[in-house]
Amino acid sequence: MPFFRLSDFERVGAITDANVVRPSICGDRVEVGYYSYPPGTRKPPHVHPEEQVVVVIKGRLGYRVAGEERVLGPGEAVLIPANVEHDNWSLDETVEFVSCKNLL
Repeated sequence: MPFFRLSDFERVGAITDANVVRPSICGDRVEVGYYSYPPGTRKPPHVHPEEQVVVVIKGRLGYRVAGEERVLGPGEAVLIPANVEHDNWSLDETVEFVSCKNLL
């Protein structure tokens, strides 16, 4: 099916187990997910072989990529190169964001 609603793919909180199935839209070469973190949620430092772009929709999302740290707000994005350590966290409010990864 070629049409989706982001709200059908919402995932609350950060999953740290790589074996957990994550709701997302997956094509042959791209994956798009929609996420919602409650205040104080933290995804620990990790790496993956895919390049990733994250766009904040609502709230503020802290990000650290290769040692550089920034807080992103609505309409701001981050590009995470493949195999580069990064982590993220929500601040004092719920944050919603879209994540896109290339599939290998």
